[in-house]
Amino acid sequence: MAPAATALAADRPPSPAGSAWLLVDGPTGEVLAERAADTARPMASLTKMMTALVAIESGDLDRVVTVAPGAVAVGESSAGLRAGERITMRDLVRGLMVGSGNDAAIAIAYAVSGSEAEFVQRMNERAAAMGLSRTRFANPHGLDEPGHESSPRDLAALGREVMKVPLLRSLVGGRVVTLPGPGGEGSRRLQSQNDLLAIMPAADGIKTGHTDDAGYTLVAHATSPALDRDMYAVLMGEPDRQTRARDAKALLEWGFGQFSRPVVVRRGQPVASLEVQGVPGATVGLAPRVPLAATVRLGEPIRLRVTAPAMAMAPVTQGQPIGRVEVMQGDRVVGGAPLAADRAVAAPGFTDSVRTAFAGIGSVFT
Repeated sequence: MAPAATALAADRPPSPAGSAWLLVDGPTGEVLAERAADTARPMASLTKMMTALVAIESGDLDRVVTVAPGAVAVGESSAGLRAGERITMRDLVRGLMVGSGNDAAIAIAYAVSGSEAEFVQRMNERAAAMGLSRTRFANPHGLDEPGHESSPRDLAALGREVMKVPLLRSLVGGRVVTLPGPGGEGSRRLQSQNDLLAIMPAADGIKTGHTDDAGYTLVAHATSPALDRDMYAVLMGEPDRQTRARDAKALLEWGFGQFSRPVVVRRGQPVASLEVQGVPGATVGLAPRVPLAATVRLGEPIRLRVTAPAMAMAPVTQGQPIGRVEVMQGDRVVGGAPLAADRAVAAPGFTDSVRTAFAGIGSVFT
């Protein structure tokens, strides 16, 4: 079977304004574009991705905790917490990831570990276990502090961990969250700073940040159902909110433009032919029963790999499952489907048996 035609690759990637960035293909982890992706830099509130992971892994999210006085003293981005109020860990995580509350980060730290220092140690242990070699946390909120830094590559890996957690995945795709007010009276409405969510329908996360040292930062995620694909983008040192969102959108859209999802094999199109044992001259074609579509990287050749027995065993019914076809790019399987016989072949009759026997005798005496 001839390989499918190779499509032309898209243009060169856009160049975000920030000091460092990275674009990663979700299914394969392949880096599609990067700049200074291994240089450690201040990360601002991207820190809170790790804070949320440690909080969730600490236990029951519905337990009620008391907000420590130190939480409300941290300042800047706030979830509107009050010292002494009682609130669930789940709501603290919601205020942390959507409202980017520094007060929520400290409240979580005290509730989980008893102190900020102990909690930060857990954050760094988690980072080490993930192999984030260029990441070090000095606090749970991300305000500028000496040595508090990470790299785009590490942050992409951290973003992938966040998107594995159903609660976090559902939170980061939204722009607004409502928390109960102190003492259960009223409510607090918090809004995300992730402007990408407003300008790119495919975007569904993950976390923004901003400090004087870090500039504007973002770990972004977007999903294309049409391509059956997702992308991660990390931007650090962007000059302002609007540029951060536009640069992320351009990078993610370029990434999706590197792929296509063609029908590689039509329904009923034979990709192999098998002789039928015991029925001389009879063959059956092997074809997928549904169209075989695959998400393929543009600019790379495609080939088909068929796995099937050496011969079909009679009788064969039309539509009988026999083997499998896979779409390959390099050594990667990018699609596949079961194969079925495209025609029926009856069990061998007397004449077929005689022909088979004489064919065997011929092979002995030749």
